Amino acid sequence: MKKYLFLIFLSVLIISCKNNTQAEQIQKEVVVKNYDKINQLNWLIGTWTNETEGEYSQESWSKENDSTYTGFSFVEVNGKPEQALTMALEEKENKLFLSILKVDEKNPKPYTLTLISSEEGKFVFDNQNIDFPEKVTYTNPAKDSLHTWIDVEIEGEPTRTDSYFTRK
Repeated sequence: MKKYLFLIFLSVLIISCKNNTQAEQIQKEVVVKNYDKINQLNWLIGTWTNETEGEYSQESWSKENDSTYTGFSFVEVNGKPEQALTMALEEKENKLFLSILKVDEKNPKPYTLTLISSEEGKFVFDNQNIDFPEKVTYTNPAKDSLHTWIDVEIEGEPTRTDSYFTRK
């Protein structure tokens, strides 16, 4: 009887060692993705507002998953909707993309820009192959503040539109 119990114990021990070895092998094979680029922009998550005389702007960002943030932005002038955008920040293949879609277009097509710089807390997205916007920059100059600007060429002249927001 003792021999049988010993054999059963030995069998269980061998099986559990084998299972641990298999589990360790599986863990080694699993590649943990680290989304460093998009994580640098986690301060962007939340709602941002800007109110000036006759104009109200709001931009909201939320985290969809580890590699994607989604946003919505709108501008009202004198209480009337002027512009609405849906946006997405997505990290793919170690690159960060900003996609912008104008909500009110008849045949909506997203504009996609690629992060070209993230130096000194300025995140610059660029796509010279589209008319508007050619370049979008996000920065967080102070706690609970957002400064964003759009660079575009209009009739051969470089034009920059700045927006300043505070966290709501």
